[in-house]
Amino acid sequence: MTDRVVLTHATLVDGTGAEPRPDMTVVVEGEYISEVGPSGTISGAPGDLVHDLRGATLLPGLIDCHVHLRANAAARPADVHLWNMVNSAETQTLHALANARTALYSGFTTVRDMAGSRLEAAVRDAIGARVLDGARVVAAGLVGMTAGHGDMFCPATMDERRMWAPADGVDECRKRVREYARLGMDLIKICTSGGTLSAGDRTEWRNYTLAEVDTIVDEAHALGLRVAAHAHTRAGIETALTAGVDTLEHGSELDERLVERMLEQGTALCPTLSISEFMVERGRERGLAPEQLDKARALRERRLESVRLAYRSGVRLIAGTDSSNTVRFGAHARELQLLHQEIGLSPLEALTAATSAAAEALGLGERTGVVAPGRWADLLVVDGDPVRDLGVLSEPGRLRAVFQGGREYAPAVPVALVTP
Repeated sequence: MTDRVVLTHATLVDGTGAEPRPDMTVVVEGEYISEVGPSGTISGAPGDLVHDLRGATLLPGLIDCHVHLRANAAARPADVHLWNMVNSAETQTLHALANARTALYSGFTTVRDMAGSRLEAAVRDAIGARVLDGARVVAAGLVGMTAGHGDMFCPATMDERRMWAPADGVDECRKRVREYARLGMDLIKICTSGGTLSAGDRTEWRNYTLAEVDTIVDEAHALGLRVAAHAHTRAGIETALTAGVDTLEHGSELDERLVERMLEQGTALCPTLSISEFMVERGRERGLAPEQLDKARALRERRLESVRLAYRSGVRLIAGTDSSNTVRFGAHARELQLLHQEIGLSPLEALTAATSAAAEALGLGERTGVVAPGRWADLLVVDGDPVRDLGVLSEPGRLRAVFQGGREYAPAVPVALVTP
């Protein structure tokens, strides 16, 4: 079998934000892209596997910067909170692998899991070793306080089923970061405000003191780990920025002063519009409690205005859906449509938020996110033109092929899986 795959006569969207280039050829050798150029300027070789992509668009494999793989992957919906409480770690691992596979078959070759531990590390490693198919996983270890956003997903009467043991005080926080480094996690996730889906707290609750957040960020950076912060409120955002986090998740109450700080510090924003819109549109149908629905409705408009301000000011936006037990895996491309329709990004800008900008924020900017020689051969072939209509990325029949590290997959994603 040849190691050279030639993708020719495609319209190329290279992930840098540059305008599409017609009639381009990309050569894949093993795991990497070896050549990119106009069709006709790249010579073939005997034994090449050639794909004629006339009428199709070739893009980098897309990246979802905010998911929770440990979620129900079955066709039958389950309780948003109790599913994790009543299922074994072994069952949750199998579902996490299925969710990673669904993301891959939806055109997303990399996902950043935003609240993991040993289970997510195992899923990452199995996919990385190509034991099973799935999106490449960048796994975050969650450091959270007692009664913090992450802790409030577990009922107080079921403490033994906590998915993450809490850490309180600077010494426990520092030790937890070191434990995650020993486990081989890729980054650290913290919460500096309450959340919407967590039960019994309020979004305005402080999560961690500045001293604790400073300690977590200091230790993580000392060990070469980036830090992502869940933060809805102004106070939570300010604490996260003061400590020097690398990415801000949600960012529902930004103001001009905070946006200026993000620009100065180079902090990327992952708005996760998909889950916000889903909770308002279909949360009651999904079985969310009145408390959760009230919090989601109260935050929705503030988050949209906040993200619009960040975008207008030049903050780097990255795409993330918060796919989870609430928003099912497979609908990842909707985030790009929301960034375009609700925030005002052009389709090219939205695509960049899920390619090169996302890769840079995850520390993978030299490896993926752009179609260029020497990068991983993470590629997506789509029938049609997503620059004119981002909706084609959400139509399973339009996804002709996905390449991850040079391996080709022919997606066949059932509609039931891509509809939340």
